[in-house]
Amino acid sequence: MKNYLSMLVNYLLYLAVMILVILLYNIIVNPILGWGQFGTGENIAIQLFIVLSATIGLSAIVYNIKYRVLKQNTERFWRIFGFSKISLGSLIHMITIGLAFTILNAAVMKMLLLHNITSLNDFTETYFNSVSFTTLVVSSVITTGLELIVFIGIMFNEARKNVPVFWPILGIALIIAAVQSPGGIWMQLLGAALGLIYGFIYVSTSSIWSVISIGVAFNVSLFSMKKIGWLDSMENMSEFSLIVLVVVMGIFLLFSTLWNWKKQE
Repeated sequence: MKNYLSMLVNYLLYLAVMILVILLYNIIVNPILGWGQFGTGENIAIQLFIVLSATIGLSAIVYNIKYRVLKQNTERFWRIFGFSKISLGSLIHMITIGLAFTILNAAVMKMLLLHNITSLNDFTETYFNSVSFTTLVVSSVITTGLELIVFIGIMFNEARKNVPVFWPILGIALIIAAVQSPGGIWMQLLGAALGLIYGFIYVSTSSIWSVISIGVAFNVSLFSMKKIGWLDSMENMSEFSLIVLVVVMGIFLLFSTLWNWKKQE
């Protein structure tokens, strides 16, 4: 029970750090820049960069204070993320996982539009139009890396100690789902699924580069599809075709995750 309580406390600690940074952004930074509250208004991608960078910096301070108070020896903060190399074959596989999740996400989005559920599509449109496409792509690469350092490198790594790995993976999936709330419940469900993939892949590869590769491939390909019109053209697909896409991509993602998991056993 003590180990599970420690897992929960670690998640709450670093969530509190992120919430504090968001509050400081809303109270101090937003009145200066005038972009709107965090996650709304203008330049959402740049807002994310500011908040995530500050969260990592403040987390480093909290991390060092925590282990000094506990009088425990631990790794240097920057080493806990797991920046170990991955092979070219593994990199290609991670990219295919990211692309598969893009197709699944797009198919779900267009299926929802057929039933007049627009929250996921509306959020994607708002995010896409908040900055120029070049800025969007560059920031997608950078902010995805920062986001995964926060959620996987810091939160997950600190929470996973001395407990069966399934529970911290479930915990980080729920946290990732919770922060997707601006896109509605369907974006949260997709976020939870992606969080599970991140958790299992990270544990199986022991490298933050693996999940960053998935996240970057997903975000860049989704916005590229939007830019060239493929995403909008999917509105012309039948519901049956969209369901087939969701099922096929879902099966591929499930087997890819399980295959990586079995490899490390």
